[in-house]
Amino acid sequence: MDRAHREQPSQAVTHVAAPVGPVTPSDGAARAYRAGLMVGPVLIFDLDGTLFRTETVTVPSTTEAFQRHGLAAPTPEEIVSFIGRTAAEYNAWVASRAPASSAERIVRDAAERELALIGPRGRLYAGVADVLRTLRARAARMAVCSNGSQRYVEAVLAQKSIHELFDAVRWRQPGDEHKPQMLGELLAELDAVGATGVVIGDRDDDVQAARAHGLCSIGCTYGYARTGELDAADALAASAPQVPSLVERLLPHAGGHASG
Repeated sequence: MDRAHREQPSQAVTHVAAPVGPVTPSDGAARAYRAGLMVGPVLIFDLDGTLFRTETVTVPSTTEAFQRHGLAAPTPEEIVSFIGRTAAEYNAWVASRAPASSAERIVRDAAERELALIGPRGRLYAGVADVLRTLRARAARMAVCSNGSQRYVEAVLAQKSIHELFDAVRWRQPGDEHKPQMLGELLAELDAVGATGVVIGDRDDDVQAARAHGLCSIGCTYGYARTGELDAADALAASAPQVPSLVERLLPHAGGHASG
């Protein structure tokens, strides 16, 4: 789930290793982008509720943590309602459902179990892998901006075999105020401030982040948004396979590479 596990602060943006080596803001792709040779859009994806079906790991991990301590677990519906919220909000809610003497341990147990379930039980939304490969061929740069911790985000991307499709990944760090701030830092790392692009996500902070940086937004209604939460998005996707055509509709002249 998009929540921070307890860990020491580290570099918030990682550049994913491509087959030919690590991608950095000063590599050939970024130089080509600055020179105007690469004119495809910058595409930024949320993780939970957009690429990854978080309930496949968060519901069982939270349920098991409560049951392990002999406590009645929250219902799946209650757990799902907290997916996408900040670490502080989620952990406070979990702690409020447990006796003070065991609350901290339950929060920790749920987080560790969640990581362990990503490989065997975690699932991407239907069609996500194909969608990402399709868009990778059109995008100048492609990245993830998630409220999740480094351990969680990297585990999902690696174990679901989609990490190599992204140029950079931004996870939530202690002290981060909101997604618009995180997105701004990610765009700077990508050398893409002022670029044409789209933010794809399932929560209102994804839409707000896109607007703050002059990008279009696609709201993923198949994720965890509440009714009406994505009304301000430039387009709505009812399923992941709809995303490429919506990108094309929003940015009809942004695809491909310039000749010469």
